[in-house]
Amino acid sequence: MKRIEEEIWILSDGRAGTFSQGVGLAQALGISYKIIEVNYSIFAKLPNIFFSSSKLRLSQKTINQLNKIDYFPKAIISCGRRTAPVALYLQTQSLSKIKIIQIMNPNLNFGKFDFVILPKHDNFDAAKFNNVITTIGSLTKINQEAIENEKQKFFQEFENIKEQKIAILLGGSSNKTQFEIESAIKLAKISSKIANNMNASLIILNSRRTSDEISYNFIKNLNCSFKFFDWKKITQNPYLAVLGYADFFIVTGDSVSMISECASTGKPIYIFDEKNISSKKHKNFHKNLFKEKYASELKEDLEFLEKKSSEILNETQRVALLIKNRCG
Repeated sequence: MKRIEEEIWILSDGRAGTFSQGVGLAQALGISYKIIEVNYSIFAKLPNIFFSSSKLRLSQKTINQLNKIDYFPKAIISCGRRTAPVALYLQTQSLSKIKIIQIMNPNLNFGKFDFVILPKHDNFDAAKFNNVITTIGSLTKINQEAIENEKQKFFQEFENIKEQKIAILLGGSSNKTQFEIESAIKLAKISSKIANNMNASLIILNSRRTSDEISYNFIKNLNCSFKFFDWKKITQNPYLAVLGYADFFIVTGDSVSMISECASTGKPIYIFDEKNISSKKHKNFHKNLFKEKYASELKEDLEFLEKKSSEILNETQRVALLIKNRCG
């Protein structure tokens, strides 16, 4: 029987959004962690109900990698549906000595996991299970130290911008949502008006989901001072530096992770959402943020952004504390 080490394994299958949540939670738990890269076999395409704890879902490369490790961790953080069965397989191999922390719905019996972390906008009845922890938005790995380090790294990019800075974080379309060009134009005009009224500069950062058409039409319709970081052209991502330098955030409603990360700074956030930019779940997320005073709605008739004190959304630390308390 392999020994158990005081360590957390984070199962990563290359999905940046869920992986960063796992890293953030591991860091908040204060336990050393190792990242286990997971590659799948063709069986991973099947619903989780099939071969739920079988190694048939794993590629031979991943199986060989796991066989070389001569110990098991104290806990595993599995992020997303596809890594959940891998965590269950490893738990079986350890004779159930590993605790499993599952982030997002595993599409499996929740009772198989020690903890399941779900966003409230999933509208799941958490009262049915005592191992479910609900969050407003997603967990993050954002912390002030990392932000300050990135501010220093990108200092020259921002030192000449003396005005107030409004960060514009542009998302894009997904399989279920559609960010239309008309919405990009509308956002550009609203943002320009506000920036001019406030004598502010826009700091614009798009994302991997932002199409060239959205970026082009947004920039083309600006009529104010701005600086644009094009995700497809930059060699180093200034995202954390932007979080640090910005006085305000305007974020498109399609990205739960970007909004959650902005909310963790405590700075004023305005969410732009219309038509099919966001899914129904995203819209429920926005409503929760508005209700709890973590963010405001960017309305077309808005003339100025208010530098009001916003609540700081720190779900990662809260969830880590709940897990520590329940584990004794």
